[in-house]
Amino acid sequence: MIERALYKTAFSGEWGRQMRFITGPRQSGKTTLSKLKLKREHSQALYYLWDLRSVRDRYKGNQLFFTEDSPPTKNKQWVCFDEIHKIPKWKNALKAIFDSVSDHYKFIVTGSAKLDLFKRAGDSLSGRYFTFHLFPLLLEELVSPKDISHSIPESGIDLILRKIDKKVRTRNELSDLLEYSGFPEPFLKQSRVFYAKWSQEYTNTVITEDIRALTRIIDNEHLYDLYNLLPEMVGSPLSESSLASHLELSNPTIKNYIKRLEDFYLAFKISPYSKNIKRSLLKAPKCYLYNWALIRDPGRRFENYVAVEIMTRLHLWMDMSGDRYSLYYIRNKQKQETDFLILKNNDPWLLIETKYSDGFISPHHYRTQTVLGNIPFLQICREDGVCKMEKKNAYRVSASRFFS
Repeated sequence: MIERALYKTAFSGEWGRQMRFITGPRQSGKTTLSKLKLKREHSQALYYLWDLRSVRDRYKGNQLFFTEDSPPTKNKQWVCFDEIHKIPKWKNALKAIFDSVSDHYKFIVTGSAKLDLFKRAGDSLSGRYFTFHLFPLLLEELVSPKDISHSIPESGIDLILRKIDKKVRTRNELSDLLEYSGFPEPFLKQSRVFYAKWSQEYTNTVITEDIRALTRIIDNEHLYDLYNLLPEMVGSPLSESSLASHLELSNPTIKNYIKRLEDFYLAFKISPYSKNIKRSLLKAPKCYLYNWALIRDPGRRFENYVAVEIMTRLHLWMDMSGDRYSLYYIRNKQKQETDFLILKNNDPWLLIETKYSDGFISPHHYRTQTVLGNIPFLQICREDGVCKMEKKNAYRVSASRFFS
């Protein structure tokens, strides 16, 4: 079993009695993570999948049905409710259960859609839960799981120095991630045929079951068509008007469809950063996929993988602290671009560029670095064996080293 970086954070005693909401893409390992916690707490019997009619029927017969399987004891027991957000008024149900028995039980609530989607679903759960995010596998979880740091770097340069100082030996983990995706099942299977079949079924399940069941979108074919266009557009500014024209849909419809792909963890967008950047692009976001193995072009696939690695790490840091991290990109009207900019509490923190092969840092990155207050710059390449300081606060490092 792969030890996930989120485990120690999500189940820290620091979070007190609050429910742990664990959200993220379908099949990213949320159920496995939750069942592992139940096993270690000797509460294996207290896992309930709300997709099952039998679970929903038991709830209708007795709101506290799980206490029949394991009555209250002196020590709090852990209970997992998986996909409970699919029932009507799920927030009311959780609130009533939590308020009744939180002195005796602790709750894990998991879902493959953003659990804050359904605000109309009932009473507020404010003050009763903390949200944590589980995404596809990190390279570090495969290469050095016992050495994963659960401390947050003080600065961008602190992060870079930590990573280049950490010497690890990788084999083919990065190549396998790029080939089979970061979803545990196809990654562990290591079969291209299995991945192709899995990926097709995965997309079908999310669109036809999750999105259709929990939203008002019933036009599955156009949603499929949109999603199938995205792999060729990864890394480039996304034109919603061009997509609307191509699919013969309205701009608002395209915007709504993309939002739903985000809500159900098929894709995510990052926006251009414009503050202090002269002649910057002000609108067009870039779109990335959680399933980066769908992308044929190796350069685009690598950039997408890096985007997910960075975004996952930022969510881990936010889940661990009260700080806010956000991800942007920079592109001006001369089409000079820096792939990623990390902000910490709205302040520029670290610039990152991706390159499939190592090479000198382009001058426009240095100009952007200067404008943003000389924050650190990092160029991450697919090529192995690279670890160089090119100028002060500017580094070139292999992905296999930096993310291990």
